[in-house]
Amino acid sequence: MSSKTNDLNVLSYELLLSTDMSNERFTGTVNISFLISPEAREVVFDCGNLQITEITGSKVAGFTQKNKKVIISLNSRDKTENHIQITYSGSPSHGIVFIPKSQSIYTVFSTSQWMVCNDSPNDRATFKIELSIPNGSLCIASGVLKNTSNKGDKTQYSWVQDYESPSYTYGFAIGPFNKFQETHGKISLNYYSTNHTLEQLKTIFRPTGEIIDFFEAKSGIPYVQSSYSQILIGNHYQEMSGFSVLKESYGELVMNDSTETNLISHELAHQWWGNMITCEDWNHFWLNEGLATFMSAAFNEHKFGKHKYESDIDSYRKVYESVKNKGKDKSLVFDDWLNPTREDRNLVYFKGAYVIHLLRMELGEKDFWGGIKFYSQEYFGKSVNTLYFQKAMEESTGRDLSAFFNKWINKTEG
Repeated sequence: MSSKTNDLNVLSYELLLSTDMSNERFTGTVNISFLISPEAREVVFDCGNLQITEITGSKVAGFTQKNKKVIISLNSRDKTENHIQITYSGSPSHGIVFIPKSQSIYTVFSTSQWMVCNDSPNDRATFKIELSIPNGSLCIASGVLKNTSNKGDKTQYSWVQDYESPSYTYGFAIGPFNKFQETHGKISLNYYSTNHTLEQLKTIFRPTGEIIDFFEAKSGIPYVQSSYSQILIGNHYQEMSGFSVLKESYGELVMNDSTETNLISHELAHQWWGNMITCEDWNHFWLNEGLATFMSAAFNEHKFGKHKYESDIDSYRKVYESVKNKGKDKSLVFDDWLNPTREDRNLVYFKGAYVIHLLRMELGEKDFWGGIKFYSQEYFGKSVNTLYFQKAMEESTGRDLSAFFNKWINKTEG
């Protein structure tokens, strides 16, 4: 009997990864503990373009790789909990970025391109990663830094995330970074770059503590980790558990205009809406991105005034109307998110944020923000879909929002 993906519940990943900058390759060994029905005769994990060399475990009978997945055959057993070890190597075209000129590496979104895992966003697990890197470089990863040890010309970093989150939120960055550190309450804030001075890093990320306070107040939930790191590197923007990477050139933008904090606040918003309150599948991706985009505008209103918020919302509306005028408007709840277009992405980010603004206008300040807090507290650490969001807003406000959700979210407007 074959297992279904939603029968699989990963408990933990423990990864030992070794990177080879000169050849832009890596090797890894991951120990996975998971639950699956004793009747299941196989378990399937995502493996991107990785080359798997060995899988061991007391109940492992063999494995095959096909269509970026590894199908592991299981022997007869009477327990739901299983433990396997997978050894692999890779040199993928995406998911991990090597920057030889600065001797830097970072991950971006596609975790299964650098670690065998279950990509499903509704499967949460704890995560431990050990990385051996050249002396003189620094390593940032998901979780809390538990240990560093010198081994000749290498330093081994051990990071542990002891709360569960989806595999797409795991990541790391390595490089000869400059680092500015400060504290905000009990939270250690760390800012990294190879091309900015400590004073510049302090200036670029100055609002971070205030942003955390704002999101804690709006969600009613304290920031979940003891540290938050931001790294200016490469050409991506990506949230991960406990840290974010932001495009290297973004620092200059903020230094030239201190109100250009949308991306700092957007990625930080994901530490609540996305990483911890997560869409149960990618068809409801707008719940991650629409909320984070809206929350960045809401912080701007708090920090810079209503005119800045209105400017942000107007820009989101214009992006949405541009998609709509091309005849490419869609429901925010997608039928299929497997091959999203640029217009699809604009919808989940910008139509999503604009629609949440319209919901704010519909409900008024007290009911809207009360609903956001109720939703956040009800589903923190859980997976959600659009109906959960609707029901939470309805329960909090005592309002029937079916007409609003049908018009703006479940169907295309007009």
